[in-house]
Amino acid sequence: MDKKLDCCVVRDLLPAYIEELTEGETSAQVKSHLEGCEGCQTLERDMRVQVPVEKVPKGALNFLKRVKRTRLIAAGVTLVLALWCIWWLYDAEFHYANTEAGRLAAVEDYITQPADSTMNHDLKAGTPFRVIAWQEARGKLFIFYGADNRDNVHGIIQLTRGVNGKYRTDEATMDPFPYTAGIMARRLDVRKTDWSPIAIAGDNCREIYSIAVEYTWFDEAERREVMGRELTYPVSEVNFFWLLEEEDVREQLGASSEVRPRDVRYLDKGGNDITGQYRDDSVEQNWSGGKSTAEQELLYVYIGIVAALSWVFIRYFLRKD
Repeated sequence: MDKKLDCCVVRDLLPAYIEELTEGETSAQVKSHLEGCEGCQTLERDMRVQVPVEKVPKGALNFLKRVKRTRLIAAGVTLVLALWCIWWLYDAEFHYANTEAGRLAAVEDYITQPADSTMNHDLKAGTPFRVIAWQEARGKLFIFYGADNRDNVHGIIQLTRGVNGKYRTDEATMDPFPYTAGIMARRLDVRKTDWSPIAIAGDNCREIYSIAVEYTWFDEAERREVMGRELTYPVSEVNFFWLLEEEDVREQLGASSEVRPRDVRYLDKGGNDITGQYRDDSVEQNWSGGKSTAEQELLYVYIGIVAALSWVFIRYFLRKD
């Protein structure tokens, strides 16, 4: 369809047409009308003389382009800095790699007591620590450690893996170990799970060929605590860390409720009890300790603050004005 504009319409459009503010199709129709209408041509010439069209200086256009480019760069730098800060905060919490150096650092950082601590654990700075054995399971890292101090402290540290593949410390046990070599057995309550494995860990078990672990549980039917039931496990490693499923142990014992290790006897090649040979009477057993880390809600608060501030700055830099 041939679209033609009336003179009255063209006259209304002329100011915008002269300043080049009309759409391309509208400008073409106005131009076509002017070519065939002398009255409108005269009016256009008069308007151009009275209101000269001034184009934006090239320098000003370049300045505006530089401003836009600077804002884009600022927004990009803000995004990169925000991501770096978030990653730094997260890595500061989930910090320990599952490597020989990383496991030892986790033990030394977490178990060492502050200089002003009043706890009688003798685990001050400078105490030599050993990572005896470790086990990784279900996104957790378990480290069996020993301290070469007065009470020969041994224990287990639990750590949780983060999205960066590193770990944060959750909790730890600290107990005197009255043996020159031997085995520690305990039931672990793993944080934020319903998993409670039986941990059995050995240190320097060169002449120990098997162990007899005594378990205890509460019999609901008889309303009494059951103890004295043992399970025997062969030992083939000098240092080791086992995680036994509690359900399997209960089934082997015929227990009616949750079980806990109570005592461990060391056996030689012939099945004889040699526990007494490894007992260290110089170690005091008048305390038992533990340590736990608060949940990481504060970490996510900090990450949220960084994300919110970066979003505000990015929106500011990308504003249209």
